[in-house]
Amino acid sequence: MKNIEEVRAAFAKLPERVTAAQIADATGRSHIHNWVADDSFPGEIDRKGRTIYRDRDAVLDWYVGQPFARADRSGPRDLTTKVLAAQPTQVLLDSLELADLLGLTRRAVNKYAERYPAGTVADPFPPADIDGKRSWSQVRAWLLRRSDPMPTPDEGGDHVWAEVRTWLMRRPTDGTEARDGRVYLDELGLTLGQRDVIERARLARTSGANVPVEWLAEVLHLEGPGQAEWLAELLGLEDAGSTALRPRDTAPEQEPRRLRPTPLAHELGLNIETIKHYARSYTPEKSKDPFPAKDDSSARDIAEVRDWLVRNRKLRPTEEVPADA
Repeated sequence: MKNIEEVRAAFAKLPERVTAAQIADATGRSHIHNWVADDSFPGEIDRKGRTIYRDRDAVLDWYVGQPFARADRSGPRDLTTKVLAAQPTQVLLDSLELADLLGLTRRAVNKYAERYPAGTVADPFPPADIDGKRSWSQVRAWLLRRSDPMPTPDEGGDHVWAEVRTWLMRRPTDGTEARDGRVYLDELGLTLGQRDVIERARLARTSGANVPVEWLAEVLHLEGPGQAEWLAELLGLEDAGSTALRPRDTAPEQEPRRLRPTPLAHELGLNIETIKHYARSYTPEKSKDPFPAKDDSSARDIAEVRDWLVRNRKLRPTEEVPADA
């Protein structure tokens, strides 16, 4: 996402009549479908074939007036501060709720999911559930790791335990998350500090580092009967009685991410009517490349839908995500 000065500079290089693709490129978006659906967005002044032209200056004036374009708007440069100060009232949040909480656009949040999907990177962005919601504690831990990555291995490819241990404990794990006399507990009943450490331990495991389960349970104050076994199971150990977190020989197979129409539209930066239109218009009876089918719960594989949109020129390929703090 470009800041307002970058957008102004990009518009200054455009002709007086601009296309949707030029507007998207100048503002750092993949498309402007949602803007076009807004009645206040400048209408067409000319058309050649299927290409619609709008007044460049009118579009820029509209853009400058939008809340997300404010020059004083908090952005990625202070994202770590925003993450640490955030006080959500729910444990699971959709992309729009995460964006509002962090002072970002929903598209910026979705870009993380597109750029860092499970199965393709070592530390993927937390996946959404079937309703398009993500664990806040997982997202928080992931964003904090972006500005504080795991120590690199030594020349022999081994992780130095002292360095890994210091990195694991970098965030608070004892009651410092208390707000107004209450401690935030996530969907697993863990504090934010505990989840930070567990998510770091999960990454350490997949990166080849050994992390003793008993030590981890002790520093997290999870020392009751069965807590070490529960922790080992949570971290995906094949043998819950093992004393160390060891990487599997092969990465676990990732379940396809499936979303229902509304969260799917939000995830892709589209409106729900657009999704419904594609589903109605591109059926196996009408098209050689039909829109991906839904399952019994009306959910679709998000990767299949995104590939279809790009393949049929309904969506531009993934752009860069915002820089981190």
